[in-house]
Amino acid sequence: MNATTLKKARWFWPWQNEREEAWLGEMSREGWHLTSVRPLCSYTFHQGEPCDYTYRLDFMLTDKRTAADYRQIFEDAGWECVGELSNWRYWRKLVGDGETPEIFTDSESRLNKLQRILAVMAFFLVFLPFMGMNMIRSWTWAWEDGLTVISVIYLVGLLLYAVIIPIYIVVVVQLLRRIRQLKKKVL
Repeated sequence: MNATTLKKARWFWPWQNEREEAWLGEMSREGWHLTSVRPLCSYTFHQGEPCDYTYRLDFMLTDKRTAADYRQIFEDAGWECVGELSNWRYWRKLVGDGETPEIFTDSESRLNKLQRILAVMAFFLVFLPFMGMNMIRSWTWAWEDGLTVISVIYLVGLLLYAVIIPIYIVVVVQLLRRIRQLKKKVL
């Protein structure tokens, strides 16, 4: 890594995309421009002239057929895709004086985005206990043979589920809270 590249790790929850967008904009004003996003909250920046980019994040479930249309809509509106992580897209646009570009110009569109995130999180929240139950059955079977590497791996997996499920519950509750707030604005 050379002096013109910077890697930073920073955690944001799914309901905190405005904070993440503000942080990325602040980095650009300091001359560090986002080039990629990697799992485990890893961001890569390239050093350049300080400028006022507005960053916006979108969460979109797209297939190959609709992905090109989705991307073209944003590019036609002057947005540049600078990163993708799972179903998150990182868009940026150079800001003019007094301008605050938005990819969603109304509360209903913001609400739809949060509902898409909630649907995915709720799916995993329902799916994770079934995986945990399967692990418990497998662990019981592995334990009958005595303490083995396999039984230890299953035990560690169960402990991870004991941590992951409450985190998913918090995420779902926070998303529901944000959705309720936006619904009040829409009505």
